[in-house]
Amino acid sequence: MAGVTIVAADEFCVALLASRPPAAILLPVLEPVLLELALLFALCVVVAVTFHRLRLPPIVGFLFAGVLVGPHGIGLVHHEDTVRNLAEVGVVVLLFAAGLEMPVSQLARLRRVIVFGGAFQILGTVAVGTLLSLLFGSGPYEAVFLGCLLSLSSTAAASKMLADHGEFSAPHGRFVMGLAIAQDLAVVPMILVIPLLGATAVSEEEHIGPLAGIAILAATLVAVRLVLPKVMDRVARTRSRELFVLLLATLCLGLAAVTAKLGMSLALGAFFAGILLADSDHHSIAAAEAEPFKDAFASLFFVSIGMLCNLRIVREMPVAVFGVLLLVLAGKAALIWMAARMLGQPFWVCVRAASALAQVGEFSFVLVQAGRGRVLGDRVEGVFVIVAVLSIALTPVFYGVVGKIAAKRSMQGRVSRTGPGRELEDHAILVGFGPTGRAVAQGLRALGLPFVVSETNAATVRAEKQNGVPIMLGDATRSSMLRALGIDRAKLLVLAVNDAGASRRIAQLAQQMQPSVHVIVRANYIAETELLQRAGAHEVVPQELEASVEILVRVLRRFLVADDEIGRRVREARMVHGGCDRLAAVPAADAASVAEFVPGIGFRVIAVAPGAPVGHKTLLEVGVRRRTGCSVVAVRRDGHNLPAVTPETQLLPGDTVVVLGPEERLAEVDALFASPAPAPTDPR
Repeated sequence: MAGVTIVAADEFCVALLASRPPAAILLPVLEPVLLELALLFALCVVVAVTFHRLRLPPIVGFLFAGVLVGPHGIGLVHHEDTVRNLAEVGVVVLLFAAGLEMPVSQLARLRRVIVFGGAFQILGTVAVGTLLSLLFGSGPYEAVFLGCLLSLSSTAAASKMLADHGEFSAPHGRFVMGLAIAQDLAVVPMILVIPLLGATAVSEEEHIGPLAGIAILAATLVAVRLVLPKVMDRVARTRSRELFVLLLATLCLGLAAVTAKLGMSLALGAFFAGILLADSDHHSIAAAEAEPFKDAFASLFFVSIGMLCNLRIVREMPVAVFGVLLLVLAGKAALIWMAARMLGQPFWVCVRAASALAQVGEFSFVLVQAGRGRVLGDRVEGVFVIVAVLSIALTPVFYGVVGKIAAKRSMQGRVSRTGPGRELEDHAILVGFGPTGRAVAQGLRALGLPFVVSETNAATVRAEKQNGVPIMLGDATRSSMLRALGIDRAKLLVLAVNDAGASRRIAQLAQQMQPSVHVIVRANYIAETELLQRAGAHEVVPQELEASVEILVRVLRRFLVADDEIGRRVREARMVHGGCDRLAAVPAADAASVAEFVPGIGFRVIAVAPGAPVGHKTLLEVGVRRRTGCSVVAVRRDGHNLPAVTPETQLLPGDTVVVLGPEERLAEVDALFASPAPAPTDPR
């Protein structure tokens, strides 16, 4: 009978497919989902444009759109689970893009933030959240669970803000990502705690032990890191964009699936995938390919979060909702600020990191699902969800307001009144000792010009002091620090920090304290130029512009365009992008470039030796060009170049001359300027 049943079922399926092809079966299911997604993306476009015109963060608009179309709003979306699943893909892609900005070497520098700062913030938030929940009448299990939920922050929201402001590499950006990694790792023990608190959604037998999970993840990452470079090179040789995108998708989604299987978040695996690619030669291409997916799905994620918001709870319990919201934002910000201060971070790094991570995280919603019905009561869950959504919506606003407060608070704090800046006059102040600061310092030091450096990284300050660099540990956004650097006696202020907001504050403060100081600022993007100039910068050097100018110069030189014409094109490019041409002139082509354009040409720098045939003779008498076909183009005497080289210029022993001419004739010139060989001695 069983065989007959199976055969009958097979015949029924064949008959069904024959009468209705797969497309006919799937289309009625897919059409409403695709229609809803199309409407959501269209709404995201409208919201983004509207909020851009209002100069409000687009994240707030996406959350507002979610509230509007969700089940507690007009009910436009009926397939909520599908939308949330796609939104989870957005978080995965967003964290993959964030990982691309975090090479392993930089991540290793964050180990103190991840281990010590993360432990302090997470355990502190769990303890404080549990205590406050007990005071408000929650049971012990519910109180601990709420403390765990509140300890997590929205990595997606923080990553989006840092990406929009170009601050992933800024000091506070690195600290924020370090804490975010620590919170993602802390999700594993939190999931293990849920069964102990009475939830049945995650059973003990379904768990892989935490140590085993970490060991499996570590082994997977090591294996991928060993294999990935060879695979990437093999795919790159095909020059197929499709294969490259497929490899990125495999790596990102594959590691996300591994971490999810081990009880961690999908986003954590995607983040590790990005980190593995960050040190590769294909980093830039991967970032460009991930960009459109990140923007599209990240907006969908924030819409899905907004759909969870039930405004009826706000109407029924406004005092409770806004009171808890204030406690969450202020409490988490205070704990994150304390964690940053404990690790020796300067004031503005502490404040901006605290404002970026003060909200409740998206993974808290996943934990809520696991604890629903057994740990959290319906009323408490409703209040928590609305507070979490509002905290994410307020984060961009909170971040901007606190940034302004940080600028006003820059007058607070004290630094040492003694330091290398106290004895200097007409010196340069370098703020930041990254690649730009090091290059400027090296040039000033080689020429014996006075300068002093300000740096916020204590390890860098200790190392460079041992190398004899005049460097001070401190935050240059504070007037006391600028005073210690000698701003009132400085000739030049060079801002080489990777944070446009900090550069604006320092420039404004410097102009207030010493209007005569000349301020030069390094910027990442052309769009930052106008804001920095309004803040008081006299010269802004955008990396984006200077890279394009350098490429333009090299391209035109390959076409043998004259230097004066290249200069005009460069001035035009700089005027179009920023309206400022106060930067260095286009360097003239060097001898090596001339040799490229005139094959066989060469140059030689030769000293006039004592007793040389040309000594005490004019160039006309020597006849260098007549005898060798080469020309003397410069003469240096006593450390200075002669103002002009004419046929009447007399050559003296000890002079240094620059000779230009055919490569094969330069040896003849050497003989003219060398000392005569000693006469052979008579063997008798």
